[in-house]
Amino acid sequence: MKNEIKEGTLRLMTLGEIAMARKIFSDSLIYSRVWIHCDSYFPFGLQAKNVAMAPNGELWFRKESYHRDFSDIRISIAKKHIFIHELAHVWQHQHGQWVRMRGLMSWAADYYYRLDKASLRQYNLEQQASIIADYWLLSMYGIDEWFRHQNPNLNGKYCGRDNIRDIPALYRKIITGKNT
Repeated sequence: MKNEIKEGTLRLMTLGEIAMARKIFSDSLIYSRVWIHCDSYFPFGLQAKNVAMAPNGELWFRKESYHRDFSDIRISIAKKHIFIHELAHVWQHQHGQWVRMRGLMSWAADYYYRLDKASLRQYNLEQQASIIADYWLLSMYGIDEWFRHQNPNLNGKYCGRDNIRDIPALYRKIITGKNT
């Protein structure tokens, strides 16, 4: 009998997911408070099947995009990227940003960004999450994989025209808020 995933599942982050997240968030997340739901955040299953959400400091995936461990080697880089993007919203929530209220308008928010601002706070919430996830991708898999994910059919949201050699330093400047 196949061990099928059912909606209604609730769990904490796995050790592998925590290790994966620490690469970008370090100790700035309280990992023991991050619940991961296999369910719709909205009543009556109104959360779209291909949409992940983190409006209240918890992650919500429908069963079609839920995994028992997003750090598993069999999980695609694109799905790990989405997981990190949603964890960025948890980070925002844990640091006092009104993710739920602003998230109501995320359908109208611009996810695309340029690396032209001084700090992460100068971007909207979705751009912040996109920058964090894209920087994680760059840090973990290198510039070639990062560049491949900037394809319109994938998850990357960078739309600048920077010299490719400058991109890692530009991300570091925005993430840390200082030139390195």
